[in-house]
Amino acid sequence: MNFLVKHTKKLFLAFLIIGTSAIAQEKVSDTELNQFANAINSIQLINQEAQSTMLEVVEQSGFDLEKFNATYEAAMNNDTETMSQLSEEETKKFESIMARFEAMQAVFQKQMEDAVAKQQISMDRFNEISVMLENDFELQTRLQALMEN
Repeated sequence: MNFLVKHTKKLFLAFLIIGTSAIAQEKVSDTELNQFANAINSIQLINQEAQSTMLEVVEQSGFDLEKFNATYEAAMNNDTETMSQLSEEETKKFESIMARFEAMQAVFQKQMEDAVAKQQISMDRFNEISVMLENDFELQTRLQALMEN
């Protein structure tokens, strides 16, 4: 499960960072922040669905979840020693799972983009607000208040 959380967090972070080359330093209106909060709520649901789906893929493959997580960590860290200890069957299962994850990533990415568009906020503005939130305590407080309601 550790892998699944990390993978979906990476997916979510990559989604947030896309296209943030020129950050607007303007204020975020209440309307925009509300749209942003609604989009974030939708994205969180999509992330939960992604984690659940990824867990199902691993379980259906017959690959032990703990072994999969260790294998994934080894693959990400270029740990050739650990990777070489996998049986041929385990290597094939791992590669098959990763291929399915890659295919699913595009689907979840599209769902996230659609969730943002549904809130009538552009991806560029969504990304700008995401970046602004990193350093703006007042904006963080406003968002937190919206998210609690």
